[in-house]
Amino acid sequence: MRMQGEDFEAILADYEMVALIANSEAVDIDAITRSLPERTLYVFFTGCAKVLSRPFEHDAILCHRLVAGGTRFLKSQKHFNRAYSLFSKPLKAEVGVLASPGVPDGTPPIPAARSSDLVPYTLDFDYKIGHIYPIKRVPTTGFAVAMWIAETMPKAQVCLCGFTGVASLNLSMYAEHDWTWEQILLQLFVKKGRILRFEETLGEATGSSARIHARFPEFSEATIALVASNVLANRFTGMERQMAKLWGMTKFQRRVRGFVRRLGNRLKRFKR
Repeated sequence: MRMQGEDFEAILADYEMVALIANSEAVDIDAITRSLPERTLYVFFTGCAKVLSRPFEHDAILCHRLVAGGTRFLKSQKHFNRAYSLFSKPLKAEVGVLASPGVPDGTPPIPAARSSDLVPYTLDFDYKIGHIYPIKRVPTTGFAVAMWIAETMPKAQVCLCGFTGVASLNLSMYAEHDWTWEQILLQLFVKKGRILRFEETLGEATGSSARIHARFPEFSEATIALVASNVLANRFTGMERQMAKLWGMTKFQRRVRGFVRRLGNRLKRFKR
């Protein structure tokens, strides 16, 4: 059954907090559910099997990435089947997310929010937020949902869980996303109090920028921060691309290692 925008917003508004659960190794789902208010709505994504080891018992929404203009899902059916098996009660909503690559300045805005027949409700990041994402890079689904809620429902308490933007050994981070840019914008919203983070507050910068300003006062702190963020973004972008290449090159070795580990565990159980 198709859901209208106001219906979806009403579901979110009925909860004290909306917790977005990233598919990240940083997620400790038991710690999250123990710490957050009882009236919390948990937002998961299609690949939630990465963070859920058993059926989830709290109220939840499941979000899926849509591609090709909303005509198909990004993930395959096996991901959907696994995700559905991890919820012990009916989902409060199932949402499709549209978020296109960033386009050059001056590109005409999308005239109307898009929808898809594949899901009851379609969340259109491009229409709501506009053309702000870096050119030719693609927003992550979690970032798109977080920004959409923060902009559509500014009074909602949105809590990010596992949104670290940090690569791990076991979970892929794709180079087409601008993780650094997303973290900058999310942290700006955190600083303004419009978004919360479950994890500890990000550490403050070291005194290096203050030392530059003290020695060269003609450079304002704002200018130093802007230049520093651009330099870091360029460095991280290059590093992410190299890591993506290395990840692809070692896929076979990681599969072999995983197979050997599983085989070893089975032999141990057999010997018992």
